[in-house]
Amino acid sequence: MTVESPTAVFDDPKQARDQRLRKRRLGMSFLSYQATLAVVSLCWLTELVPAHVVIEFFLLSLFINGVFFLFIHFNINLRFKDPSMTSAQMVASLLPPIWVMYFLEVAQARTIFLLIAIVPALYGILALRTRQFLGVAVAYLVLYGGLVLAIWLTRPALIMQKLSIEIIQVLAFALVMGQIAIIGGYISGLRKEVRERNRELRAAMQQIRELAHIDELTGVANRRRLMDVLTSEINRCRRSRSPLSIALLDIDHFKQINDRFGHPAGDAILRRVACSVDERMRDIDCFGRYGGEEFMMILPQTDLKGARVKAERVCQSLRELCCDNIQQGVQISASIGVAQHRDGERTEDTIQRADRALYQAKATGRDRVTDERQLPPSAILKTTSTSNSDSRPQKPTARRQPAVLTPACQCHSKIAASLCGNEISSKSDSI
Repeated sequence: MTVESPTAVFDDPKQARDQRLRKRRLGMSFLSYQATLAVVSLCWLTELVPAHVVIEFFLLSLFINGVFFLFIHFNINLRFKDPSMTSAQMVASLLPPIWVMYFLEVAQARTIFLLIAIVPALYGILALRTRQFLGVAVAYLVLYGGLVLAIWLTRPALIMQKLSIEIIQVLAFALVMGQIAIIGGYISGLRKEVRERNRELRAAMQQIRELAHIDELTGVANRRRLMDVLTSEINRCRRSRSPLSIALLDIDHFKQINDRFGHPAGDAILRRVACSVDERMRDIDCFGRYGGEEFMMILPQTDLKGARVKAERVCQSLRELCCDNIQQGVQISASIGVAQHRDGERTEDTIQRADRALYQAKATGRDRVTDERQLPPSAILKTTSTSNSDSRPQKPTARRQPAVLTPACQCHSKIAASLCGNEISSKSDSI
């Protein structure tokens, strides 16, 4: 028996939902008792049982369901291995019919209530294993055997009069309960296997979703995940008017590392860099591989100044990163471009400014951080014009230069002009 705090159910929404479900099932069980009460009332109308038996049946069923309701209401059932108390409810459901059968004078009439007593056993098919079912079946047989013994002790003539029928009823009841126990345990085993398969399927689906968002080489977010997070953060930024910045990081001279030490060493350095930077991210940040040796940092609630400070720390940590266990003589550095999202601009525009800042850092010596404020005016104008243009890329139109005429061409043009003038004057004369 496992012990659990009675107030724990209020802290766990799932357990609270399960407790409400158990109460509803208990209500259905009480309605089932009332259906049996109708049969008991018919027995009273046909004078098979006295009137007090009907009242006692109702009170006994009310008491049994009330006890189980209190166990659930005060969370006492959570202390048991089976919080639904399935076996206990199945055995307790046999007590009211046993009480009615004791007062029946006709032995064949007890068969009716034996059939009714089997109905609660069917509910255990969905919950009990074969061994538990056999335990319930044994309890049923013990209770019915106690009933027969009580009748034999108080009214032996009733048993001896139809002894063969009593023996057949006991054997048939034992046979039916044994078959229900075996079949019910088998069905319960199948349901358990289905639950296990469903659990494995959910775990596999979760793994697939994670693999769809995780870069296989570095273990950080991939480009798809970065774009999803960036879009979500931009939408949140527009709603809350909070700052949002991004930083693009590119490992310096990575191609030379691959050419000199081989691609396995390059892959190991990518993993080392990704792990080092990811450890320095906040819970609200997102870091991932943007492509090749480029990485992106998404920094919510961070303005351009704060993002630059963060990028400087990352850049410094990469300078101090030791890769001797990967390859002797490898020195890691990175260039980082930082940009802050502007209200109303597209995602691509923010990334483009960070990308231009990254290339500016590359052009000015690498191993440094450049933010969008350090971009030359031409780069800023290009970014601004891109953000104001249509989302589809347009082909640049070549500016038409004025034609430069040679002296020969100027002479020909004068002759053509004079001829054209004579033609115009002759037309005007004719008019």
